[in-house]
Amino acid sequence: MMFGWRKRIGYISPTVLEVVPYEFYRFAPEGIGLVGVTCSIDDWSPEQFDKGLAQVKSAAAYLGSRGVDFIIHGGGPLVVARGKGYEELVVKDIEAASQVKATTGVRAAIQALRHVEATRIAIASPYPERHNQALSIFLGAHGFDPVHVEGLDVPFRQLQSVSPAHIHRFAGNVLARAPRCDALYLPCPQWQAAQIVDTLEHESGIPVIAYSHATSFVAFNELGVTDPIRSHGRLLASLAKAAS
Repeated sequence: MMFGWRKRIGYISPTVLEVVPYEFYRFAPEGIGLVGVTCSIDDWSPEQFDKGLAQVKSAAAYLGSRGVDFIIHGGGPLVVARGKGYEELVVKDIEAASQVKATTGVRAAIQALRHVEATRIAIASPYPERHNQALSIFLGAHGFDPVHVEGLDVPFRQLQSVSPAHIHRFAGNVLARAPRCDALYLPCPQWQAAQIVDTLEHESGIPVIAYSHATSFVAFNELGVTDPIRSHGRLLASLAKAAS
């Protein structure tokens, strides 16, 4: 069968596309294709964030011309750094340029956390402290209570090299220090966090929301994709349950 014969999901990545497609095709139903472009940012600096955001409209227009059915804007810190409400402006710009529906990473995270009815959340990230603080403030402004937030401060070019086993240990330790949280959020699609979600949910008994799962959950839901997705956590599994 042809690539993306059912649906084609566009993805605007701030940097190189490697972990994103690798993890996407571990859980995406057959016939759902990922069509990605990169803005080629190279570090955590504000200047690089500005560089990535400046390319959003042109990237969206290009993906629209390639016949995608939905667009995801990756790169939560780029949007979070601009404060509450900026995620909606990004979505409007993407939809206007591409003429298809869209979301951003952090907007999808908010939808996913609300879907699992989480208010008190723990966050385990690869980010430097300033980005953890910005994310905590951003989610707080949207009605969440970040009870415990920790980051590994991984150098930007080494995000993909953090092993799932390391992420699992780190996330488990974060949860152990998080008092009575409703869910754990694992931001960033550039580290391999989505692969540890199912195991961590079984160990902790609470929902674990990985960035890549949240964005795909929103895209699949918008596109009517309700195939059973097993062994990748409660969030993605809920798509089929909602349709039954």
